[in-house]
Amino acid sequence: MSSLAILIDFGSTFTKVTAVDLDQAQVIGRSQSPSTVATDVREGLLRALNLLHEQHSLFGEFPKDLSILSNHTVLASSSAAGGLRIAVVGNVPGLTVEAANHAALGAGAKIVGSTSFKLNADKITHMTGLRPDMILLTGGVDGGDSETILHNARLLADSTLTVPIVAAGNRAVAEEVVAILRHARKEVRVVDNVMPRAGVLAVEAAREAIRELFMARITQAKGLDGLVGMVPVVLPTPMAVLRGVRIGADGAAGEKGWGDMLVVDVGGATTDVHSIGYGHPQGENVIAQGLAESYAKRTVEGDLGIRFNAATIVGRVGLDKLLGDLHEEFQVFSVGAEQLRDYIEQITEETGTVPQEKWHLAADAVLANNAVTLAVERHVGRRERIVAREGEAWVHSGKDMRETHTLIGAGGVFVHNPHAGYILSQRPLTDSHGVQALRPRDPQVYLDSSYILYAVGLLSETMPQVALRLFQRYIVPVA
Repeated sequence: MSSLAILIDFGSTFTKVTAVDLDQAQVIGRSQSPSTVATDVREGLLRALNLLHEQHSLFGEFPKDLSILSNHTVLASSSAAGGLRIAVVGNVPGLTVEAANHAALGAGAKIVGSTSFKLNADKITHMTGLRPDMILLTGGVDGGDSETILHNARLLADSTLTVPIVAAGNRAVAEEVVAILRHARKEVRVVDNVMPRAGVLAVEAAREAIRELFMARITQAKGLDGLVGMVPVVLPTPMAVLRGVRIGADGAAGEKGWGDMLVVDVGGATTDVHSIGYGHPQGENVIAQGLAESYAKRTVEGDLGIRFNAATIVGRVGLDKLLGDLHEEFQVFSVGAEQLRDYIEQITEETGTVPQEKWHLAADAVLANNAVTLAVERHVGRRERIVAREGEAWVHSGKDMRETHTLIGAGGVFVHNPHAGYILSQRPLTDSHGVQALRPRDPQVYLDSSYILYAVGLLSETMPQVALRLFQRYIVPVA
């Protein structure tokens, strides 16, 4: 086995390949080619491998087929065909449903729908129409309410849904839930309760089951089954990224990582936020409220993207604010409201649009900055000042990330846009009711300017020291 690793990411738009010298923990080269999910994913991969060889002469000859990958370490992630679509069924919206959401998002899934309390015929019809790849069934703490999850298991058993079901609810009735579903010939896997006790999250078992089902079955539905035996697709892409973030924060093999961090991945359709850290409430006179957060957390803001959802950002913040930001930060450009509106309409309709003028890059930076601001404020916790007879106090919910010292930007805009520092600059906002977002106050800002996080995550389990060295070498400070 050579020291060359070929790390692949099958995206819906592009298939990306990163070649790494494992002995040196060094990136040798990168390439990408349009994905060919609609026909045969191997075609796009082979083109990317040929481009990689053309630039870096890695294989001795131009790859004619995927046998060229023999004797090399090959790992892959995938978000092809829209990624992993999960529907969540839980009990109480603020508790077990939210716990299930933490598990699904942390596993790299896209939550296409969630429902609480007892299912009915209308909810089943709606869920079927969402075309999920998988269902995460939760409900009740261990030894608590059992009626709801049993009712929901019966309705799922009677439904026409044929996708795998991960049961991660009340363990007291887990065997009965499995029996109900298997009697109806449903594929079901039971794991530990995502909320064994009120307010306590335990999502890792559910995350691992989701990953295993992704490998065992979902890759077939995504057109990746032709890679069996040649390219092991080991992780959904967002899960690979989250693992890459985590090893960078935690370290490996006795070597310390960078500690708690926040990573914002800005895309054309969504903005994902990953955080590492418990985020326990800080300060005096603090009252903690709500569900405790996962140490490793991911959120997906499906309305915040700088191409498909550029017009949605306008709807969220207003054209006047975007124009004001553009004029304040980029005073050299005399851009009017009509020009900015036309550009945003163009990139929303023609999502492959590449900036043609310098002010287009500035406009993209303004859109991305607002996407980052909104996405981070939704991800982190919040606090509100209250005054009681005992004096002033602060009610905290969610992660307190004010002392988080590392902020990383990821995504194409940070590779191609020269205004990365501005994109990650934040002005903490307080809403009209005095509620404050508990975002990092003074972080050091870094970039994943070489799209390395997915590759770090792929290597993190089997080669953690190499993965950590790659993270430390290629996650770079903003210039």
